[in-house]
Amino acid sequence: MLKRISPVLALVCGLTGICLDSVAAEVRKQESAPQTLTELKARTQEYEAILYKLGAFPVRRLTKPYKNNGHPGEVYFMGSRIDVHGWLPPLRAIDYLSLAERKANQLPRERLSYERYVALLDVKTYQQTRDPLLFAVLRFTLDEMRRYQLEIKEPEDLLKVYHARIGLEEAVLKVLEGRGLTGPMVADLYRQYGDPVLLRYVTPPAKGQQEYRVFLEQLLTDQRIEAALRFVVYTQLYQAGPQKHLAGYKAFIAEQIEQLPNWHDRKSMNTALSAIGDAESIEIMNRSLLNDPVAEVREWILVVEWLDRKRVHPAVIDTLLLIAEGKGKPCRHVLPTCFKIPEQGTELRPFLYDWLDWARDQPNLAQETRQKIERAVQAL
Repeated sequence: MLKRISPVLALVCGLTGICLDSVAAEVRKQESAPQTLTELKARTQEYEAILYKLGAFPVRRLTKPYKNNGHPGEVYFMGSRIDVHGWLPPLRAIDYLSLAERKANQLPRERLSYERYVALLDVKTYQQTRDPLLFAVLRFTLDEMRRYQLEIKEPEDLLKVYHARIGLEEAVLKVLEGRGLTGPMVADLYRQYGDPVLLRYVTPPAKGQQEYRVFLEQLLTDQRIEAALRFVVYTQLYQAGPQKHLAGYKAFIAEQIEQLPNWHDRKSMNTALSAIGDAESIEIMNRSLLNDPVAEVREWILVVEWLDRKRVHPAVIDTLLLIAEGKGKPCRHVLPTCFKIPEQGTELRPFLYDWLDWARDQPNLAQETRQKIERAVQAL
């Protein structure tokens, strides 16, 4: 017959068990802590070795001065941060090193193989650890694959990074653009994730891609999508069927070109107008040449005019003369310029002499127009 256990004895045993469990847990904690720190140190060393192999360089080792915009340990170029978690990307690193430092660090490094780059895209480990150095490895690996224009053997090798949703989605798209990323693939990704940036990577629909064509046409009427992205979509449809989409394409540009906040998008619209080249398109483009608030947009119009036709359209010459007379709206450069801008007049004035000098050499130029150009050049 079992004897009854004393309550006091049970209490002592219980407390003893609790104490023993606590002691055992503490021992396990003490045993595992050094191992965790050791693993962390080893992982850091591993990732740093990979970054050096890619040609990256740590900001902490820079000896030349650099702009940090008030954030020590960060490197800025033209207002944008270019380091990734304290490491300069391979393409930028050599700009901040002396010749001796480049030689000592064997920079720039040689290109790796496609297989080696793909092996470095360890998104599963990053999702588990969120290690900032591993993020830098992922980012620079994608940058290098894009830089060297490597043949993409299997798009899914990179799309796994996109699907991971870790902030490198557009970096993946830039690598795959023109090298494995098809329009239908973009459409599938858009249906799955709805990322607006995907629409900048759509392609013209090919023959037989009716479902994809319908997808693009539906995007045109979706007012939730910003106009700049719908313009990209419209451009692909226009390229696939110029006659079908020309009228709507021009009408869309005419309606939106002055509303787009991003000057790069306005520049793209003017490029499209110059390529179309009919009187209506030139008229719309001339309004930008006369009134766009960003000098780079106006200068680009003149560049594409020269590239497209190797001549100046008469209407463009008239607009140049209006600008020379000070009748255009004020504009300013967004990017740094080496030209000293006069207090009075437009920022285009330093360029006007060259453009007008080029314009007066055009064949079949009316004498009256030539005389106007001569007077404008003398006034400048």
